[in-house]
Amino acid sequence: MPDFITLVYIAIMAFYFFQKDDGKSFFIIMALPFIPLFSDDYWLWLQLSAALSVVLLIIEGYKAGPTAGGAVVAFFFFSIGAFGVSIAIKTAWTFFSNFSFSTFHLNNPLSYEWPTYVIVLYGLAVVLSLLTIFRSNKESLELTRIHISAFAFAALPHFCSSFLYGMALSLGLFAILFLLAVIRKINPEQRFLFAYTTLGIIPGSFLLKGIIVAFF
Repeated sequence: MPDFITLVYIAIMAFYFFQKDDGKSFFIIMALPFIPLFSDDYWLWLQLSAALSVVLLIIEGYKAGPTAGGAVVAFFFFSIGAFGVSIAIKTAWTFFSNFSFSTFHLNNPLSYEWPTYVIVLYGLAVVLSLLTIFRSNKESLELTRIHISAFAFAALPHFCSSFLYGMALSLGLFAILFLLAVIRKINPEQRFLFAYTTLGIIPGSFLLKGIIVAFF
């Protein structure tokens, strides 16, 4: 398998340097994060993919010149997204390969220990959100407070005895706060921003938990 993966890398890099259509460079850079999925040592080959991606982005930046910096930046963010998708696929595959319903056990939420500091931080996040909803201008919410609350709802489940129940609590509190924003008639664009910020971070929290469970 290592020989096959090595040949794939050599073939892709050779194709990059010998092909004349610059439009294909994007697809080559996007392909690099997914090659390690076919190897037995995913994390080792992922580092090689990351290093090669950096090299190709530098080359693309040099070829594009100073007037096309936006395109290179777009390449960079698309590449980061591709690496995120690759890690998510590997995490899900590893998790479900080792998952068994016979060993999966979920107790009553009250049977788990809920640390006092976690409850306090949840309370502070809710208070901060309420202040944002009821004391801000209806046309413009305070972004800093929204970001802090969103990060708290995504991060705090990791410190609960049951991550799933912690995430259920976060999503429940968010739903209540969003309903209050609707009742308060907050500007729809501001409500969307509130939802987008919170729900945009939570998938990353699930991914992080999956990585921890699958690999550590």
